[in-house]
Amino acid sequence: MTVHLYCMLPRGHEAAGSVPPGLRGIDDAPVRALLVNGVEAWVSDVHTASASTPITRGQPLIDGVKAHDAVVETALGAGTTPVPARFGQRFNDDIACRAALESRVEPVSNVLTALQGFIEMTLLVTPSTRRMLRDLEPALAAERSRVEPDAFEHSSVGPGRAYLETLREKGDAMSEMRSALSRLAERITTAVGSLVRRSAEHQSVTRMPMLTLSHLIERSATDAYRAAAAAVPTGAELRVLVIGPRAPYSFCALRAGTIGAHGMNLAD
Repeated sequence: MTVHLYCMLPRGHEAAGSVPPGLRGIDDAPVRALLVNGVEAWVSDVHTASASTPITRGQPLIDGVKAHDAVVETALGAGTTPVPARFGQRFNDDIACRAALESRVEPVSNVLTALQGFIEMTLLVTPSTRRMLRDLEPALAAERSRVEPDAFEHSSVGPGRAYLETLREKGDAMSEMRSALSRLAERITTAVGSLVRRSAEHQSVTRMPMLTLSHLIERSATDAYRAAAAAVPTGAELRVLVIGPRAPYSFCALRAGTIGAHGMNLAD
């Protein structure tokens, strides 16, 4: 049995000391509070052999991430701004968790104070379905030329050359799409700029062209942010998804200058 850390709240806030009755986390375990020198940590017990046991991959990992985020969002919904812990931080027992917090309590408290009243909004800028289908055409042609070389027997262009040409066209299309996504993201960033205190760009984890930006804004500016982003025309070939408000995962790193770390790591 180990202890999983979800988030930290400033002690004395109305949300602190009031873990909602029945709140469950990973392994459906009840969430409880640990108090450490002015900081309240929300934790629960996890059924693993030790804190160093690797996190399970596949569906258990996905379920764990969802459960972790649900606890953090519950804290956010109570009116405070929690500092979310990076997923996967576990300790052998409450004593070890308290010790980790005590060793960093001053910088943790500073981050908590700085983030109160703020939330994170995220923009996903992607090609529309129409654009994705159009840009797939060179790849499909390249695949056909690779598996059906007879189709090129009577052409002055051999199958190898045709394959390379379609790959080049695909590369050009991808480059053009990335430029289009960047231009749209810049227009939206300008539109919401007066509301943004900090920003972070995230690396794509998919092959599909996508640009992901997170912005730290005041909680009271959520509606204005959405309206400003929605007012920017995207055209038929691009689309924008606005996600939030969320806890400020991208803006709570302990190490100065670390952006987009997706949660506080007490080991930093």
